Amino acid sequence: MRKTVTVSQGQRVYLCQTASKDSEHSFRVGKGAEVEGKHELILQASSPLHESKPLLFSKPALNLFCTVPSLATPEAPTPSEQLPNLTAQLPTHTMSSERVLICGAGVAGSVLAFWLARHGFQVVVVERSRAEQKAGQGIEIEEPALQVVKAMGIFDTLNARKTGESGFDLVDAQARSRGFLEVGPNSPTGVLEIMRGDLTEILYKAANESANVTYRFETTVQGLRQTRDKVFVDLENRSDKSIRTEEFDLVVGADGARSRTRQLVMGSPETINCYKPVGAFVAYFSIPKEERDWPYSKLCHFPNRRIVWMRPIGKDSKMTSVYLIHVNDDVPQLRRANAAGDRRKQKEAFAELYSGLGWETPRVMQQMMGAENFYSDELMQVKLPKWSQDRVVLLGDAAWAPTPFTGQGNQLAIIGAWVLAQEMSRNRNQVAFEKYEKRLRSYVEDCQQIPMGGYAPYICTPETSVGIWLFRTVFRLVTWVIRFVSWTNLARFWPDQQQSEFDLEMEEGGVKDVR
Repeated sequence: MRKTVTVSQGQRVYLCQTASKDSEHSFRVGKGAEVEGKHELILQASSPLHESKPLLFSKPALNLFCTVPSLATPEAPTPSEQLPNLTAQLPTHTMSSERVLICGAGVAGSVLAFWLARHGFQVVVVERSRAEQKAGQGIEIEEPALQVVKAMGIFDTLNARKTGESGFDLVDAQARSRGFLEVGPNSPTGVLEIMRGDLTEILYKAANESANVTYRFETTVQGLRQTRDKVFVDLENRSDKSIRTEEFDLVVGADGARSRTRQLVMGSPETINCYKPVGAFVAYFSIPKEERDWPYSKLCHFPNRRIVWMRPIGKDSKMTSVYLIHVNDDVPQLRRANAAGDRRKQKEAFAELYSGLGWETPRVMQQMMGAENFYSDELMQVKLPKWSQDRVVLLGDAAWAPTPFTGQGNQLAIIGAWVLAQEMSRNRNQVAFEKYEKRLRSYVEDCQQIPMGGYAPYICTPETSVGIWLFRTVFRLVTWVIRFVSWTNLARFWPDQQQSEFDLEMEEGGVKDVR
């Protein structure tokens, strides 16, 4: 049996079918390839193809991965006997025909795409925005999520893209420091601080390297119909408004707290009562950087529970990140603007709320009006009785948005994606969704608990000037205690604290199989 495959420079070729467990594979490339079972493969060089991803085809009793090295003269066909030797090895996972749609190219979506590709799934990721768009706040990656990104091989890349924020400075309206914390576990500035946009870009590139992953930007889900064996999805290209229906084995909604996937499958938020407001409105955006913005994160309180928080994006960046936080469960003008999705009205509402305040607020308000990456919303948790329905499952904020007050949003996105991919590799159908939820739900519910019995937003954003003075005084005392413990090394007498209470079922060199 002979088959000729035409490839280009660096082109990878997968020959996909499961070989018998007791068979041994060996081949060499010279004039074709000799494989046990009398299969032969002839390779020729040709002009580069426009498609850069691996070719996929099937061949009985053969499961090999081949990499074609760079060829000297790709424009002209080269006799097969002149081809250099190729390398081959058995893949970790048998290639599979299961096709998975992931809605959302954020943190959860790209981590899931990366690991599903490793497990042999064919993955399509759709995202409503453009590939080059970046937005979001600074975030920290901690254990056990840190184990997942290290296993992905991207830790060094993340480390190189850190913001460089050197500590947290609580200031007053006259820019005087009222308490300072250096980088560390007891500080708002973590060891691995990175902008969300940088994180999603790195995760996207890591996942997109796989032949099994295809990203489609400016694409939205308009309809979804499930049968016993498949899911039929109507996908709209936002640039030309064209809609086409595609067939998938499984669908994952990782499209945020206001998930379109969740609404199509489970009903509107009002119907399923999934939103639980926490009584706060936020805005994130960037403004032109000034010298005093570097290298510390600075936060200032104002009466009526208003905060302005400025954070450096990077030493060489020309921008500074700004967070506005207003703890109040009744701000009609903001609620109306958010409901309408009117960015201009959102900005005007915040400008009115923060009018007349000191410190950097006038500068922030002026620059906010022209900020292109402005985002505002009312903070709400998402709570659902079940995370899946038949062949559709939810992941990340779409299933359990914890809000920034918990500090667990991105941690849970990474951990959840790992667990879901792991369970899907063990049960390549919707049974995996039940096991994923069983493993993760109690951990998620614990992480959704807002500190201080839910009163942390109110304690940390005082209502009155006296309350702000008291908060600053207590904060300064806390910083002195932390410094004293650090200088005297008293922490060595304290019992070690467990960084992670969740078992990723990860072993060195691979994944623990508990089937």
